[in-house]
Amino acid sequence: MPDLDLVLLNARVRTLDPERPSATAIGIAGGRIAVVGDAADVRPHAGPGTETIDLAGAAVVPGLIDAHTHPFKGAIDARGADLTGARDLDEVRRRLAAERARTADGDWVLGFGLGYDVFAATGAHGHLIEDAVGGAPAFLLLMDLHTALVSPRALKLAGVTGPRAFDEQSEVVCADGVPTGELREWAAMDLVRDQIPELTGEQRHALYVAQLRRFAALGITGTHAMDGSLATHDTLRRLEADGDLPIRVVAPFWITPDTPRDEWSVLAEHRDAHGRRWRGGVAKFFVDGVIDSGTGWLVDPDTEGDGTLPFWPDPARYREAVAFFASRGFQCATHACGDRAVREALDAYRATGEAGVPLHEAGVPLHPALTAGAPSGVASRSGAGADPAARRIPHRVEHIETIQPEDLPRFAAEGVTASMQTQHMMDLAPDRSDNWSRRLGPDRCDRAFRTRELWGTGALVALGSDWPVVGLDPREGMASARLRRNPSDPAQAPYDDQALDGLQALVGYTRNAAAAVGEDDRRGTIRAGFDADLTVFAVDPVTTAAEDLLALPVLLTVVDGEIVHRAV
Repeated sequence: MPDLDLVLLNARVRTLDPERPSATAIGIAGGRIAVVGDAADVRPHAGPGTETIDLAGAAVVPGLIDAHTHPFKGAIDARGADLTGARDLDEVRRRLAAERARTADGDWVLGFGLGYDVFAATGAHGHLIEDAVGGAPAFLLLMDLHTALVSPRALKLAGVTGPRAFDEQSEVVCADGVPTGELREWAAMDLVRDQIPELTGEQRHALYVAQLRRFAALGITGTHAMDGSLATHDTLRRLEADGDLPIRVVAPFWITPDTPRDEWSVLAEHRDAHGRRWRGGVAKFFVDGVIDSGTGWLVDPDTEGDGTLPFWPDPARYREAVAFFASRGFQCATHACGDRAVREALDAYRATGEAGVPLHEAGVPLHPALTAGAPSGVASRSGAGADPAARRIPHRVEHIETIQPEDLPRFAAEGVTASMQTQHMMDLAPDRSDNWSRRLGPDRCDRAFRTRELWGTGALVALGSDWPVVGLDPREGMASARLRRNPSDPAQAPYDDQALDGLQALVGYTRNAAAAVGEDDRRGTIRAGFDADLTVFAVDPVTTAAEDLLALPVLLTVVDGEIVHRAV
């Protein structure tokens, strides 16, 4: 064995490896874990160039993986006034006025994180913010990124004077034929967003670098970036070449209803694009919008009569797109919030005739450590430890905010990953007076975010944040999965019957998140031969009370054997 590059001593290591569940020392060489054991196992392999860190009892867990974020789109969208958590219109106006004071005359006022419930009494109208922004053009993203509120000046600059027709399920909301300023879904939002002066390439790049460093500082060693294009791959190449890619990124291609079919073929040629810390090989679809705006696709209409239409006007074309990419070795991921959307995604995958795609056809470089078995109680659909030729990467459904009872067992039975973000529950009111709950009604609310039931069926449940829709912090993510509420609001607890325990929450952010992209043969477990991706907390997050997780210090983040964040 060559000399170790990095040694961690006096640690409390939770490996998630049933063959050796705990240890006190780890040795790393060449970007991989070389030794897992105690000091006596590790010290003989240290050399003069080895960095040794005494963790003084700190906890080491497999590197955290956020299974659903938008790091590049989010870095651009999460600019301007932070409206997250603003509970009433007066607070929104105060924050917008402060943002307006920071902007130069003639500049746009931007904002993000705006909640739907702010407009429960008034409806979403651009004139409500006009005075606060001093008559300037303003573009405010609502918290789910599927709706925007814009000022009258912004509508005028974009030439939006009435309703528009779109290829996808989008809407310029109008009252008596006059736009209110509410724009639902991307095609409608882009009418105005395209008028905002573009950032330079260097400005965008700087935002990407800063955001990825923030991921690392929170203990995140990898993420599944749920929107992307060929330009995203170019961005990742530059970031890695410049030494500015501190975490691992899986970057799907985003396939929308207006993506031309001949472009499908162009994208398919780039399935195997990858670097050391990033890769493609995934196709991402939207089959519905979101519950809050009435664009989530439901079996029955919501309480306002919405939710009856898919995001793809022709669902047959969505199924055709899934079949096209799956047949070419792409893993497929589908955004599906409503129960009808979840069913349609499952049906589309079943129609391909296979549970996922063969690993050897999916552009995922095979790893030498193909001896791993899944820990007891940890679902793994990619078949770690099996013959590489037989391993398959499961297709996945993103969000699953509500589901019909008969569809719940299909995830395990049909080998589909449930990719879920329990932070979306943090704004739900215990009395169900919030916009999301009011729209669904009590019966469907009772089927909200069924994480524990899905886990109990044997389904692979991967956890993530959906940043910037909600906060990025994985400690908050694990806490919300355990509490089913905002960890800072003990009075909330609207749906605690589906809570996960501490170990499940950690597994959802590690082993299962790795399995969700067919990488549990190399990540998500601390084992010799696996990639050296580690997160070090002051105390074990499994045994820490869920309410205390947010205050738990992240001491080290290690990716590929490199310390990418250090607080010790």
